[in-house]
Amino acid sequence: MSTALHESSLPDEPDRTEKTRPAPSHLHALSEQQLQITPVSTLRATNARLVARLDDVPRDPVDEYEPSKSAEPRRLTRAFSARTTTSSPIADRRYRQQLASIKKMTQTIGAAFIEAELGIRPYMQLSAWIELELFHKLRARVEHSVNEKYLAARRGDEGSKKVPSIETLGVRASPKANGEWESSMTIRVGQRARAIAMRLQLHRNRWRVIAFEVG
Repeated sequence: MSTALHESSLPDEPDRTEKTRPAPSHLHALSEQQLQITPVSTLRATNARLVARLDDVPRDPVDEYEPSKSAEPRRLTRAFSARTTTSSPIADRRYRQQLASIKKMTQTIGAAFIEAELGIRPYMQLSAWIELELFHKLRARVEHSVNEKYLAARRGDEGSKKVPSIETLGVRASPKANGEWESSMTIRVGQRARAIAMRLQLHRNRWRVIAFEVG
């Protein structure tokens, strides 16, 4: 039996002959003059090697990142320089005059109120300085204090008929943003020290007390 294969039974071998591709018809050769590139700007080219410092000798990291000794180190602080506001001498004089007027008024009203509580001054005299609603609120306190002193005098309690000395120890006043003033004073009544605080408001060119606290 013959083992030879017929030539027709072998698989078809691929055609290894190179096929020539046709040159594209839309491409054209250019001359050397047309291939020349002209610079778009006249800026000088940057030397990348110089910028990157490739020619420098490597330095020790301690020396490389050492702070500059020529510049003075900057100190970090939370303090800020307050902006100084310049005021005219006329404004300063007006402020001092108003401050002195408010302090004097506070001392006068505070002493008058204490005298009204002691029964040596009519309380109605305070109506020119105190706002009407506040005046009626304080009136009940003054009348209660006067009645207690009257009853103590009728009972003949020791020292009930003696009028204590009144001395102003200190007065403070400060203006507010809305134009009002807050003031306080410390007053000595006999052997006892008392504190008075009030708020004053300008109404029709006249200062009036709109808040009053006494202790």
